[in-house]
Amino acid sequence: MIKLVEVIENSGHFNLREIVLNSSQIVSMVFDEQCAGLHANGKLPEGLHEAQQFSRVSLTNGKEITVVGSPDMLGQKVKKVLHG
Repeated sequence: MIKLVEVIENSGHFNLREIVLNSSQIVSMVFDEQCAGLHANGKLPEGLHEAQQFSRVSLTNGKEITVVGSPDMLGQKVKKVLHG
């Protein structure tokens, strides 16, 4: 299980929430350019570093979520869980 911060949209407003995800449910992770653009235009909540990156994570159930962090950073978290 890994702890992540998800970007969620509600009626055109964006919020962040902490989630716990079973790392075995992750199919793929890619850089999310759309969310990076939202951040660059001030559409995401305050408090995020200006160089913050975002990833779109595909799950085994077919859903996609956007989380705070680069694919490399997320991969390191998953690897740490798998290899202790």
